[in-house]
Amino acid sequence: MHIEAYKTNVKTKKDASLLVAYLQFIISDCIINFDRQGKENILKIETNRDIKEMVYSVFNKQGFHCQIIYT
Repeated sequence: MHIEAYKTNVKTKKDASLLVAYLQFIISDCIINFDRQGKENILKIETNRDIKEMVYSVFNKQGFHCQIIYT
């Protein structure tokens, strides 16, 4: 498994929880965490496959933006 990290524009805990729920529904074989400690609101996903396009799609459909930091 490897970790993918995304910088996001998510501001609230409610929005973060909603996005994690959508992502877990679509990508059920991953471990998903939101780190809202700092200003950057980092989404971290532990996965065995390429899921970048699915993550971008969920964020875009919900009106949010994310950018991959590292894989």
